[in-house]
Formats: sequence, structure tokens, C-alpha cells
Amino acid sequence: METVNPLAVKKKLLLRVLQILCSPFLLLIDAFRPRPSRMIFSAFLWFMLGTFLLTATLYFWVEGQETQLERVLGGYFSDCEVAIPVSTEIEGIIKRNALMADVSPDLITAVIQVESGFDPLAYSPKGACGLMQITPLVWQAYNPDSSCNGRHRPGAVDHGADCIYNSDANITTGVQYLRKLIDHYDGEIGRALEAYNAGLTNVNLEEFRPKYRETRNYLQRIGTLLSADNPEHFWALYNAHCFGHALLQGLFIFTMVLWVILLIWGHRHLRKIR
Repeated sequence: METVNPLAVKKKLLLRVLQILCSPFLLLIDAFRPRPSRMIFSAFLWFMLGTFLLTATLYFWVEGQETQLERVLGGYFSDCEVAIPVSTEIEGIIKRNALMADVSPDLITAVIQVESGFDPLAYSPKGACGLMQITPLVWQAYNPDSSCNGRHRPGAVDHGADCIYNSDANITTGVQYLRKLIDHYDGEIGRALEAYNAGLTNVNLEEFRPKYRETRNYLQRIGTLLSADNPEHFWALYNAHCFGHALLQGLFIFTMVLWVILLIWGHRHLRKIR
């Protein structure tokens, strides 16, 4: 009876695993050889299967992280207690607009706190105005018939209720804009908040973290307000989500490269396989 050498089996298994891991490179070389290698092709198929399973696993993990993140940020209408003193008038405006836009009133409250500290006459060096720091371009886009162009400083012109500094008009415009950004990023509130702070064109989905340090601090402050009991958990959750999102995109691009290699190999050798 023939005895099995455990060391030889382990060595053979190790070589097979190494062949599978190197199969994309080996298959690309094999594409330019006169005769195709069935062993390399088989190893490449196993590599493709592993990549698919890894991508699927990562996708569901990222979805789970995103769900947890949206719960913290308020991905749906909720009415909870946030430790921010708000006047009855402003609270009523926030809740009305939150209900109409299906956005958490706590999220809007936190945005206002971080953006302006609830100062209706806040004016930034970049020209953002009011409670939700609306820019003139955003104001004009959502209030095309307004007599206020949003470019004046507080108190310079009095437009009454039809003014970028009017609390009701400012919050209404800010919530509508935030809702549009949430929809634009398919419900990813973290990305929507990045765009709200840094501008839509400055948010790059391929980056591991937000482009500007100011935006990272902005998100951290909002997360701290919304999860005052455990702000470290929020930031760890957000970083993990960003990393997973970037890694998932990288895997998608890598999978496209694998398909290109397979097409090159198939174009040259497919007819030779019996």
C-alpha cells in the first residue's frame, strides 16, 4: 500500500494556491504561447470565483455599514431628543421642513448648529448666509422668483420674508438642497453632507476620506451631536464605510481588468480548446 507523504501534499497544495493567486499574470503570458495551458486556465477560473465571492461579501458588508451610518445620521424621518437648545419657532420650522423632505429633524438641527450656531445673520467669508449657510447660487436655484439675490450682507437690504436671511426661507431652501444631495448620492447621507459643506464638484467618491480637513471636521462635529453618547463609534463607523466603499470600487475595476485578460486569452486560444 502506497503511503502518502504529508509534506509532499502540503507542498503541492501550496504550489496550487500560488498558481491560483498568480493566474491573472500567468494567463496573460499564456495568451501569447502557441498552446494554451488547461491548468492555468482552471486556476484563473478559481481566481475569478474567489474575486466574485470577495466582492459580494464586501458589498453586503458595506451595505450593513451604510445602514448603521444612516441610522446614526438619520436616514429616515425620526423625532428624537438632541441636546441642542432650539427656540420653539425654529423647532417648528425644522420639523415642518423635515417632514416634507423626509429628513431627520435631528440631522437638520445638527447641520444648523455646525453651520451657523443658530445665528440667522451668520455670514461666511465665502458668501454663505443665514442659519444653514446658503450660498447665493443655491438660493437663486431654489428661489428663482425672489427679489433677493442672496449676495448682500446681513442688514444691508430688507427683503422681509423673501430674504436669504429669513429663518423660514433659509431653512426651507437648505433642507430642499440637502434632500437633493441625499437623493443624488442614493441615500448616502455622509456623502451628501460632504457635498453640502465642500460643494458637489469637490466630493470625489473614489477618495478614502473627504477632500478637505475642514469637511472631515464638519462631519465629525455633526456625528458627535447626533451620537453624543458614543462619538468615537460614529467616526470609526464612517471611516470603515469610506474605506469599504473605496475598496469595493477598486475590486470592481480589478474585475474589469480580469475580464479583459480573459477576453485576450479567449480570442487567441478559445478555438484550440477541445
